[in-house]
Amino acid sequence: MSWWQIFGGRGARAKVVKPAGDHIENFRAKAPVDIRQIGKIAELPVWIDVSPEVPTSTTYDGLLWEIEPMGEYLYYLAGDFPKNEKGLLRYGSANTIAEVYVSFEDDVVSVDRSEMRRWSEVALQEATESSDFIDMTVEEITTFAQQRSQEAGYARHLAMLVFKDLQGGIGYMEQADDFLPRPWVRLLWSKYTETSQGSRITKVIVRSSNPDQQFGPMHDLFKTLIDRYQSIQDYPLSGAIRM
Repeated sequence: MSWWQIFGGRGARAKVVKPAGDHIENFRAKAPVDIRQIGKIAELPVWIDVSPEVPTSTTYDGLLWEIEPMGEYLYYLAGDFPKNEKGLLRYGSANTIAEVYVSFEDDVVSVDRSEMRRWSEVALQEATESSDFIDMTVEEITTFAQQRSQEAGYARHLAMLVFKDLQGGIGYMEQADDFLPRPWVRLLWSKYTETSQGSRITKVIVRSSNPDQQFGPMHDLFKTLIDRYQSIQDYPLSGAIRM
């Protein structure tokens, strides 16, 4: 057992925060912020870019709106987020997002490990690979997945990742199905690690609901983020919240 665990070092665990009231009252209680773009990648504004070699101090609190925090510590965030009146980035209203975070929440880690294992195994059984869609748009991929599912009589909307090295993690590609028919595509990768702060997942997500978004750049960015963040250093983190 490390000194961090011995001396009460569960700082990575999120603080449970009760909203001020309904969503209107909660919004009024938020302080205005001035969040500025720090760069661009694949035509996406970059908002957060922390090296995997240093601890991050960035959480969803005071940064994102339209999503409930679940104890995430952000290392990377890019996306075409509109801002609300307080200056917060509207997570649910973005068309295309690339995100890297870690979480130490026991339930989050447990559910993520179970779900990622389940769906990556299903994706392995499909006859499609993520590289099959490189030259397609999000809309074209969605049409393909829906037609394929209709012909089969059941949902067939997953694809296997074709990267030679998943860096010790697991992942898959997910496409829209008939239950949510609007165009969208999502790439997911997750890695489980035991750290001095307890069990941790590192999560990389690249998704888009822009029908005209080319999949190739998404695929390239996803692989770049996996390679960069596959081994985030074990530092004490604190300050995350969950609601």
